[in-house]
Amino acid sequence: MVYEFPRHSGEAMAKACSAKGSGMREIHSKRRSGQWRGVTLLILLCLTVACQRTGPLQEKAFVAPERLKLKSSTAQAARYTAELPGGAFVTVTDREESEEGILWAEIRGPEPENRVGWVENRFLIKADLVESSRRLEAEIRATSTQAIGRSKATLKLRLTPDRTAEENVITIVSSGTLLEIVRRERRSRPTTPLSSVNEGDDSVATPPVILPPDQKYDDWYLVRTPSLPVAPAGWIYGGSVNLEVPPEIVYFVSSGRRITGWHKLGTAQDQFGRPGDHYLGLEHRVFGGGRELDFDRIKILAYDPLTRNYLTPFQEDLSGRFPVTVSMLGSRGYFELTAADRSGQPRLYRYQLDLDSGGALRVTRLAPLSNRSSRR
Repeated sequence: MVYEFPRHSGEAMAKACSAKGSGMREIHSKRRSGQWRGVTLLILLCLTVACQRTGPLQEKAFVAPERLKLKSSTAQAARYTAELPGGAFVTVTDREESEEGILWAEIRGPEPENRVGWVENRFLIKADLVESSRRLEAEIRATSTQAIGRSKATLKLRLTPDRTAEENVITIVSSGTLLEIVRRERRSRPTTPLSSVNEGDDSVATPPVILPPDQKYDDWYLVRTPSLPVAPAGWIYGGSVNLEVPPEIVYFVSSGRRITGWHKLGTAQDQFGRPGDHYLGLEHRVFGGGRELDFDRIKILAYDPLTRNYLTPFQEDLSGRFPVTVSMLGSRGYFELTAADRSGQPRLYRYQLDLDSGGALRVTRLAPLSNRSSRR
């Protein structure tokens, strides 16, 4: 016996199958649409992240340390790939912050080797900052060094005597760096809370410094940096610099004063050929006096080869500013400075120095004219 399906039953089944197929296609279409939306969102996310990153770059920079090793990546266990000398001119192609919070830079150079690797960003100085530092050094090249100091902490070398912003930071100098002081400036202290301006002393990662509540000014030194030829000059916060007064004269400072600058004038020898140097000393009162002044007394510290001690054949109370210029040619020399006269007006003071064959030192003021003259 053969059972026959009704015609309308087949048609109903066909419609049902067609509807099911249409539903499945709609489901697949929605799935594909959702997948494409996910892919699109992922692409947009990647583009956003890429835009937020600092690389790829083509930033020109110089290597600051005497030697700098390149690494294959920013990982702690990354292998070293090359070593570059100080002053090498490189291109920064990317930057990345490590898990430890250290900013790294991917560099290429110098030509023609064009080595590639990763270094800590703090070991690089941007090319425009290097050029500005070199221009500053050219401006003070003919100026005598007024004092020698060393950094008490890791400090920021800046283009200007201002610590309210970071755009003027040239590089970081390590603790103990030798500094040739050329000039001093006194600037108003920033009103920003000290905790947000490097603990108040412009140093890097140092304990907080407690400052007197009435101290409303910062002292800055314009310095040369012999150990950092890439960036040869800049401004350093004076509160974090120790002056290295020559040990032979440090105990001959006037009572109630401190030595703020000095210049070597010549040398005398005793009968056994042991030398001792003559100095021009610049002093300032410890308490009182104009804080905007660099010195308020000048004096000659002359070495006596017979007693192997220092004498003071000449001193004069003059209030002036750096720089003091000294020039010696053989047994004769001169020094000049700008100081206020009795009326408070700045005047040029000029002195002549004469050394005799025995090492005795004579000082004569040439301008303004004076009868004062002394001999050791």
